[in-house]
Order: sequence, then structure tokens, then C-alpha cells
Amino acid sequence: MPHRWKKSRKVLRFLRNTSGPSEKELQHLSSRHQPRDPSIHFECQKCGACCQDEEIVVTLTTFDIARLSQGLGLDTDGVLRAIDFYVVPEGEEIPEGLRDFPCIQTEQGPAYAALKKQSNGECIFLEDNLCMIHSIRPMACRAFPFYFSVENGTLHWGLNAKSDICPGLGTGPEVSREELERLGTEVTTVLNNHRAVVERWNETTKSPTAAGFIESILSFMFASSKKT
Repeated sequence: MPHRWKKSRKVLRFLRNTSGPSEKELQHLSSRHQPRDPSIHFECQKCGACCQDEEIVVTLTTFDIARLSQGLGLDTDGVLRAIDFYVVPEGEEIPEGLRDFPCIQTEQGPAYAALKKQSNGECIFLEDNLCMIHSIRPMACRAFPFYFSVENGTLHWGLNAKSDICPGLGTGPEVSREELERLGTEVTTVLNNHRAVVERWNETTKSPTAAGFIESILSFMFASSKKT
């Protein structure tokens, strides 16, 4: 099996802890009659905890992949060396935390693209507890330790299932409702766009491969840049 594939029951434990608030944590943002949310304070401590936890998988959207390619000057092979594809074993139920995150059809079956990890669980882009790609980090990293979803046209937010590892929660300035709305809108918009791209790929590609999916993203990005 190519080195970029991950396929085991341990993957399911990774994915179950990737995202998803409990019902108790879910908060409404847009209801006019909702009392003001309890204040949330957060400031990143640059501790690297979320980048080293082996149970966190940083799933990637097409937007994230394009940014990595453009920001680091990576071609298809370069991108494939920087990411892994996590395959849910045949017959296993998709983890609840990722049921809203679309699977990409590949030669190994439905899969999720994610940043590559070292054998000790650290992200390959972590150095001295600092992110080497901070300015182009994936949307999952930008959102952590928060989680966002849209239900019946209403934006909701909660805390990521792994937020307990984050020492930044409860410190620093208050995170305003406006900041949460801005970030939540960005996160859910990117996810919706990713879903549309993946659905089109899954429906129209006769012999899907992981490399072909990456190549299609980079080709579209290159064509779009030539038009601007």
C-alpha cells in the first residue's frame, strides 16, 4: 500500500475525535431572542498541543490544498508528499464527527485528505512548537478549538471534541459574537464549496485516484489564476 494511505481501525478513533460539539455545547448565534452567549475567552498559547495530539487529524478541503500548493510552490507530487489519505475500512460506519465532511472517491475507496503526521503524532509542519505554514494553515486549524455548523439556515457554534487539550481557552481577550460569526461563516462557506467540488468529482470521474483529484484542483487553480 502506498505510504500516503492510512487504513486501520485506529483511523476511526482519529476521525471520531476530529470535530463535533455535543448537544450541550451547541450554541445558537443568530436568533434575535437568544440571550447573550456566556463570554468565551481564547488566545493561542503557541504550545503546539493541537499539532502533536495523535488523535487529531487535520482534514483538508480543496481550498486548503490549493493554498498549500500555491503557498509552498508544490506540484501534485509535492502535495501528495505533504498529505495522507485516510480510508474508512469497508463496512465501518462513517464517524459522526465527519458525516458532514464529504469523502473523496479514490482508487482505495472513499477517503479523507489530511495533513501528514510523523510517527510520533506530530504534524510535519510543526517546528519548535510553531506552525511553519501558519499564514496558509488549513481551515480546521483556523477554526480550532471551535466547531461550526449550519442547521436550517442558522449558524451554530460549539467547542471541538478535543478542545480540552487547548490551554488557550479561558485566556486572553473575549471572543465576540461578531468574530465567531465571521469565522463560522468562512468555515461553513469553504466546507460547502468543498462539498460541491467533491460531489462533482465523485459523480463525473470514471476512474478516480487520489493523484487525479489533487491534479484536478491544481489545474483549476492554475486556469483561474491565468484569467485574473
